[in-house]
Amino acid sequence: MKKILLSTFIALVFHTGFSQTTATNFTSTDCASLSHTLFTELDAGKVIVITWPMPCGACIAPASTAATTVQGYATSNPGRVKFYLVDDNGGTSCSSLNSWASTNSITADAVFGNSGNVIKMTDYGTSGMPKTVVLGGTSHTVYYNVNGSVSASALQTAITNGLNATTGIAGVGNVSSLNVFPNPANNFTSISYSLTAASDVKIELYNIIGENIRTVFTGIQAAGEFKTTIDCSALNNGFYFVKIISGKIENTVLLSVSH
Repeated sequence: MKKILLSTFIALVFHTGFSQTTATNFTSTDCASLSHTLFTELDAGKVIVITWPMPCGACIAPASTAATTVQGYATSNPGRVKFYLVDDNGGTSCSSLNSWASTNSITADAVFGNSGNVIKMTDYGTSGMPKTVVLGGTSHTVYYNVNGSVSASALQTAITNGLNATTGIAGVGNVSSLNVFPNPANNFTSISYSLTAASDVKIELYNIIGENIRTVFTGIQAAGEFKTTIDCSALNNGFYFVKIISGKIENTVLLSVSH
């Protein structure tokens, strides 16, 4: 009987990954050259689902289940649940991992070649083929951690728990000390501002009739002071609007360009 219980325990440990209950922070650049800091995103109210494939044939179904489950929250919780596809040890190039995901109809919010193995699967216990975790909340809690096959219902429960833990945090990080300088601008100007809380931030440039010229920046930022350069060299002389959106709050500054 003791041998049976021991065998059962070992099997359970292998399947779940037998790991910590708190996430490990990372800052890493994805295959689209966008930088992500895990704790900043969790503090801003995101729930992050990560799958580490080899990639391999056995990794397809679990990664697909994770991706599809996350997509199911796009309407009810837009922008709050993200799926990251991360190479297991940094040995697969971005092009190969993107190709594998595309071939198998796996859609991720961010794909990481994971050069240098910055996002370590082993931070969450034993390696899996693949491993999938759900992370959320300002306590950076691990709500789900499994090796191998993924249960859609268990994943949904974990994501829902993560969302419930983030209700009311960040998301509306008020902007203060907003300034655009120099203004008028020649070839470059900078927008500086402070955030009172971690938030989704988007900076956009519009012409005088309200047409979007470009998105200058989009991402999650922690509370603090920030400065972003805007390239005006290709803009015609005239007036433009610089709009900064923090959570659901919008602020607009009139910019004059004169070459």
